[in-house]
Amino acid sequence: MKSFTLLLCYALFVLHAARGDEWNYPTPGTNGVMSEPERWGGQCDNGRRQSPIDLTIAAAVRGQFAPLFFSNYMLPLKQPRVTNTGHSIQINNRDSAITMQGGGLGGRFVLDQMHFHWGSEHTLDDTRYGLELHLVHHDTRYASLEDAVQARNGVAVLGVLFHVGSQPNMHIDTILDTATEIQNEVGKEALLRGKLSPYNLLPSNRTSFYRYEGSLTTPACAESVIWTVFTESISVSLEQVERFKAIHDQTGRELVNNFRSVQPLNTRALVYATEWDQQGNNFATKMTSNVVFLGAIVLLVITSRLSYH
Repeated sequence: MKSFTLLLCYALFVLHAARGDEWNYPTPGTNGVMSEPERWGGQCDNGRRQSPIDLTIAAAVRGQFAPLFFSNYMLPLKQPRVTNTGHSIQINNRDSAITMQGGGLGGRFVLDQMHFHWGSEHTLDDTRYGLELHLVHHDTRYASLEDAVQARNGVAVLGVLFHVGSQPNMHIDTILDTATEIQNEVGKEALLRGKLSPYNLLPSNRTSFYRYEGSLTTPACAESVIWTVFTESISVSLEQVERFKAIHDQTGRELVNNFRSVQPLNTRALVYATEWDQQGNNFATKMTSNVVFLGAIVLLVITSRLSYH
């Protein structure tokens, strides 16, 4: 009888631990709006440096960093496998030569995986985008992503926003065509159909971004992430966004949304970085002024010649 009681207690402990690992996104209402917050417990509820946040210039300070440098980002991933995690579609990278550094980061970071959120987790001036890609890296000073998560700023995540446009994104199509094979079964993976370079999922303007210290956006929400979210978005079609929603979660239901609600900034510094000249002027503004000035000179020359004749 004593052995049976011990066995029962152990079984209940294992069941409780398994349930503790399970978590879900809140179900949106009939109007499509999520009216209840996530209740994931622990640091997710009690942390002071949580992500995502609303990115707004009004709350930001100006930043000026050296350019981000991407190594081997243009090369196709080596036999990448696409996985249905039950919370997203994830593409894993096993090539430790794909790294980034610079841009104010404190070291060199290797790409571990990429995954998507529909709609976006970060908002720009309270505006949510159709899709957000997270490129997750760990500092090469640590042996793995799991080790880096335990250290402050041990993880660097690039956030890429996608706006809805009229034309499909061919690189997203490559991912979605493979995702159809695994969409109904959590944990299932498939070899990517076609080639995919991380560089093709980055915006053309990589000098303008928001930077802040935050957390992973899924449990256990470890506050170990340096976030870099680009201000320039990439186009994706509405049909492609809807295809992401066909992914099934661990309950067997369609994952109609997988974005966490916006978290408070609290006392953190939010930095807005863009390309500035040495005099402190915005590069784009300076270029516009130069074009206007040159145009005025050309017009003056033409007018003078007409007057001479």
